This record gives sequence, C-alpha cells and structure tokens, in this order.
Amino acid sequence: MKLFTKDIIEQLTAQYAKGGSLKAQNVICKIFNPYGAGTWYCINMDPEDEDYIWCIASLFEVEVGSVLRSEIERMKVPPFNLPLERDLHFKQINAEQAYQRLLAGEQL
Repeated sequence: MKLFTKDIIEQLTAQYAKGGSLKAQNVICKIFNPYGAGTWYCINMDPEDEDYIWCIASLFEVEVGSVLRSEIERMKVPPFNLPLERDLHFKQINAEQAYQRLLAGEQL
C-alpha cells in the first residue's frame, strides 16, 4: 500500500503555509502500526522538502512534531517485518480537535 498518494501529498503541502497552528489545519491522513503501538496523524508537509511531515504522533504519549516521510515508509514492524499502513477509511478532522481528543484518550 502506498502511504502517501499524490493527492495526500498535495493536501499536506497546501497546509504547510499555515505553520504550526493546529486550529487552522486538518489532519489529512492517518498512518498506523496495525500490529501494536504507533499512529501518526499527518497535518502538513514542506513543499521544498517532501521528506518533512508535521504530525500528531501517538505512541506511548501524544505529541506534536515532525517525522521523516522516508522513515515512516521504510519502517518494518517486528516480528514479521511488516510495513505500516494508511487508514483508508479515515475522515479528515481539525487538527486541534484531533489533538484534544487524543489527549483525552479517545480513538480517531
């Protein structure tokens, strides 16, 4: 499965100019580890460096920061060395609302 389609990349780069404001942006896609902990809610991508993605990460705690696209795409989950997946049924949500819901322990 392709984690970042052309359409997703276009939506992520379009939000880059909005900076770090969660209120002004939506979560575009959800990348997750189907075999354990780890979910990345992708918000924006630098159009000059498409390896840089700003996201809300939920691993052992919820935090906002950057991640490298190349790391997400090549990550393999033990013990079977399987890749991460993209939630094909994820509906975009305001990033601030997503962050608050995740902090409250809700699933998106």
